Amino acid sequence: MIDSVLYLAGVRKDTGEYEEDADSCQLCKKMIINAGIKQVVVREKGINKYKILDVKDWIENDELLEGKITY
Repeated sequence: MIDSVLYLAGVRKDTGEYEEDADSCQLCKKMIINAGIKQVVVREKGINKYKILDVKDWIENDELLEGKITY
């Protein structure tokens, strides 16, 4: 999985709609980092709109080091 790209899209159980602006929890971020994934592509609001997240930014700006727990 080294230098791969993960495409993240979720479907809401209550409505069956795509979850817009999904994000990974801290535990998932750690697993993505450990897998060697380079980027995460997330669906944004609107049709065919996506944002690309660089996993390197998660490493450099680790929320746990700032005392934030997000899961």
